[in-house]
Amino acid sequence: MPALPLLSVRDLRVTFGLSGQGVEALRGLTFDLQEGESLGIVGESGSGKSTLALALMGLLPMGARASGSVLLGGAPFSTRMRGCQVGMVFQEPATALHPLFRCGYQVEEVVRQHRKLSSRGVRREVQALLERVQLADSERIYRAYPHELSGGQRQRVMLAIALAGSPRLLIADEPTTALDTVTQQSILQLLQELQRAEGLSLLLISHDLGVVARVADKMLVLREGAAVETGAAEALLRRPQHAYTKGLLACRPGGRQRLQRLPSLSDMLRLGETYVPPPPVSAGDTAKRRAQLYALTPIVRLESVSVRYPVRRYFWSRARRWVEALRDLSLEIFPGEMLGIAGESGSGKSTLGRVVAGLQMPTSGAAYYRSVPLEKMLPAMQRQMRREVQVVFQDPYRSLNPRLTVGEALREPMWAHRLYATERQCRHAAAELLERVGLPADFSRRYPHELSGGQRQRVCLARALSVQPRLLVCDEITSALDVSVQADILNLLLDLQQDLGLTAVFISHDLSVLHQMCDRVLVLREGCAEAIDTPEHLLTKPPTPYVRRLVEALLL
Repeated sequence: MPALPLLSVRDLRVTFGLSGQGVEALRGLTFDLQEGESLGIVGESGSGKSTLALALMGLLPMGARASGSVLLGGAPFSTRMRGCQVGMVFQEPATALHPLFRCGYQVEEVVRQHRKLSSRGVRREVQALLERVQLADSERIYRAYPHELSGGQRQRVMLAIALAGSPRLLIADEPTTALDTVTQQSILQLLQELQRAEGLSLLLISHDLGVVARVADKMLVLREGAAVETGAAEALLRRPQHAYTKGLLACRPGGRQRLQRLPSLSDMLRLGETYVPPPPVSAGDTAKRRAQLYALTPIVRLESVSVRYPVRRYFWSRARRWVEALRDLSLEIFPGEMLGIAGESGSGKSTLGRVVAGLQMPTSGAAYYRSVPLEKMLPAMQRQMRREVQVVFQDPYRSLNPRLTVGEALREPMWAHRLYATERQCRHAAAELLERVGLPADFSRRYPHELSGGQRQRVCLARALSVQPRLLVCDEITSALDVSVQADILNLLLDLQQDLGLTAVFISHDLSVLHQMCDRVLVLREGCAEAIDTPEHLLTKPPTPYVRRLVEALLL
């Protein structure tokens, strides 16, 4: 007799909205997951991955209609199985963890719910769980609030909560999204170790096929709520059969060869066998471009810049504890250059971006924009810099005002900098900007919540371009996007740089993205410059052990 699957899903359908007019998020999904096996679910945003996770956990929102069957160990799933039979790690631990309760208390809640232990026994079990997920300083983590932890530490606390009920199945919904490559690698290794040690079955959801390939035994590719391809993970990655799977693999930036443009999934699906991949960038063209760039006068110059922040000050003491975000950093950025900034979380990347944009004054050292020191700028020059240097932030949803339409968000900076004389001129300019970033002009009437993540990021780019800047600071603008949308945004940025002659600072934890985009890459470590060189040299000949570790985490 064949072994009974731990999880058996048959003809699962989920519909949102009114009957007859609803959107079918899952369409007849069928698969099995054996005891101790790992299954990767991959697909673009909107393919139904998170809906599947919520359906399996019985957490679908009001108004959703589900049909089909979900069996766990041969028994129909019930909410009583949640926590003790099935645990879940959510995509964003910063929002999944309650900000007003200490992390230890939040793990305690689950332990008390599923275990009959004394208060002392609960405390010991929580400490054991924190140590099991490789949180070395478990006492500090126990007392800490979520905002006092790094992204990787918060994700490990979420793992401890998911394991507190001793589940047989662990569902991990995008557990490494927006984490740097080293932290991402450590979380994936931890999942593998926990799976082996606990005998868990693992359902790993991700938009990145490379992430899933590191952990999963089998892979299922979703598109618009339906399975288009399934099979052993290694075989599927080596010999994908469906055009959609081939497109997802092709959209990922490669660390070996830089292309003039990244392959577009939409073009691959539309053209099929007639699709021709973009050609590589020639070494001669690259050398000529860089020679021209570095003969110019730098637009930004930093001299021995340091930035430190006060962390905590007690009311009974005047003493302060400081964190050195940047330490003695010198840098030049040339007109028309695309400079990449890489490093782990907490290395000072975003702080450096704020210094370059003039949003953060150095604690010591000097920062110059167009050869003028920031601290000595006259008001007129400050206003000019505010217009010429724009920032595109990591989270497009939080950087857009939810009460303003897209058109109003684009026109607001135009009015603030008095670029046009009439409202009609502003509306015309906003429509042109939307078309430039690949969106229809009628999107100006929509609100941010009515757009997808990629569309919102295009709006943020259009808003930054609305004041005709000379320098863009792009802070992790593709880290939370799926690979196909990431490719579209990166291609758009390359087009904008070529058409408008923009200078750009591109902050990312992904060296493969920086290799595709940048002329030089600065690697930061604990606020210091670890290395600065061309991306191809950093990838092929890492100059320090730290850079080598970043490259190895990328290639694993």
